[in-house]
Amino acid sequence: MNSRPAFGYVQARAQARLAELPRESDWQRLDATRSLSAFLEEARTTPLKPWVAGLSGASDAHDLDRGVRALFRAEVEAAARWVPDGWRAAVRWVQWLPQLPALAQGLGTGTAPDWMARDPFLGALVGPEGELNRAALRAAGLGPLVDAAAEGRDLTAAWLDTWHGRWPSIRRRVREGLDRLAAVLLEHQRQFLAAAPDRTWPLRRDLDHRLRHLFHVLLLQPAGLFAYLALVAVELERLRAALVSRALFGAEAPR
Repeated sequence: MNSRPAFGYVQARAQARLAELPRESDWQRLDATRSLSAFLEEARTTPLKPWVAGLSGASDAHDLDRGVRALFRAEVEAAARWVPDGWRAAVRWVQWLPQLPALAQGLGTGTAPDWMARDPFLGALVGPEGELNRAALRAAGLGPLVDAAAEGRDLTAAWLDTWHGRWPSIRRRVREGLDRLAAVLLEHQRQFLAAAPDRTWPLRRDLDHRLRHLFHVLLLQPAGLFAYLALVAVELERLRAALVSRALFGAEAPR
């Protein structure tokens, strides 16, 4: 399968959207704000405006968390509409990646994190006793993760296996690009989990640089779109940290 012609449109959409993400100068301006209301007011004058449009200075940390999760799902769904039909399942599978820690906790302990039941999207996966409902998980397409947890396997590895299985038939060069991106993300995860708290944001900045490089190197390949979605996730995580920090403490968020 030759992905280059089909992904010309995808590349153009992702490139245009990438250019609209906030720059470091925007974040530096926002760092000076202390209250949530002030942050949101200033953010509405930056490229973050579409993301913060539905948020309020009266929102609590749980509201903000839910809002950011919904933003990522919306970004993934938008990207799924750009790609050829054969790639849509693989793109939509990305929406579950940020939820792996919560799913692992819920499947491992038998009890879902409290916040999941209050999430309009994820709440459907929680049973009446606060457990993760395995039937609901399977109905949502998460059977491979349920099985992996039951067998004591790592959910990240199970997610990756399922992602691979959702790729259409592709040439070796395209597969190598996707594997290269996955290796970068797995290495970041390894470093991030082992890092001291004061090293987490520098690691995220390094990941941002590496993903932008891959986005341009893997031009017109599916890996470029997945690199774009990873960049969106990095920016949304930074936004989440800024919002929740101010909601909880009314002070500057860590950089």
